Amino acid sequence: MNDAAPRGRRPARYLTVALAVALCCALVVFMSVRAGHTAAAPPSEPSLTDSPSDQPSDPPSDPPPADPTLPADPQPLKVAPGDTSVAVAASVQTYLKSQGDQGAVAVLDATTGAQVAVNADVGFHTASIVKVDILATLLLQRQTEQGLTANERSLAYDMITKSDNNAATSLWNEIGGTSGLAAANRTLGLSETTPGTGNSWGHTTTTAKDQLRLLQDLTSTSGPLNATSRSYVLNLMSQVENDQDWGVPAAASTQATDVYVKNGWLDDATDNGLWINNSVGRIVEPGHDWLVVVLTSGNTSESSGINVVEHAATLAVSGLRAS
Repeated sequence: MNDAAPRGRRPARYLTVALAVALCCALVVFMSVRAGHTAAAPPSEPSLTDSPSDQPSDPPSDPPPADPTLPADPQPLKVAPGDTSVAVAASVQTYLKSQGDQGAVAVLDATTGAQVAVNADVGFHTASIVKVDILATLLLQRQTEQGLTANERSLAYDMITKSDNNAATSLWNEIGGTSGLAAANRTLGLSETTPGTGNSWGHTTTTAKDQLRLLQDLTSTSGPLNATSRSYVLNLMSQVENDQDWGVPAAASTQATDVYVKNGWLDDATDNGLWINNSVGRIVEPGHDWLVVVLTSGNTSESSGINVVEHAATLAVSGLRAS
């Protein structure tokens, strides 16, 4: 009797032991897996020592479009440039002669084709108007590669709106300096512009004719710059600081809807400290789209040079507007 009872309970006891062993094994496996997860290294974070501007964009992007209030894609030249207005040219020439005859003017109405040119093939130092050319070069280089980095955008903003020289030097080096600007200018059609050497970008020489061509590159769909690049440059040229808002804007009528400008000024050590004062820009008003360039040198002071630039620009634009 004693033997029969244990034998009768043995299968249940074995089953209980087997289940206990299985549960223990499962628990061991679970704890091992759990331990493996907690021991794994977490994903690495980007190093805080990395400069964000050095990181590629994801995906690379073109510069931002212009402010929505500005024309995102300026209209192409609708009428081929016409003959220079003899009367307006004579008026501008007479004025420049009265100021020492060290100036050049080129104006084109991109809507009607009316234009005036005085000394347009004469060379002048650019001073800071070359900053537009530097930015156009950078954008031209990146159209087939990648957009501007955050740092480059910041430098471009300071270079155009504040005329910051350190920003210009940084971007000058970024584009490849003298050789980079020269290569881009061949594409942009600037055949009378010679880049400065070393970091002397302000001693680039140019003509009013070439600067007018650059303005056409910024406002025509037929040029090498794409719509995003053109709008990006123009948007910055519409935001120059108040104390630099001289030159071309003086020629704007009260009906003007958009005004863009970049100025350059420099007391020229190679010319007895006399002043270089230059202004390039665009004025959009009903029925007209003025592209305006005024280059001057030999001015006795910065303020007198500004006066010459503004008077010459106003004579040229108002003369064509009235003709």
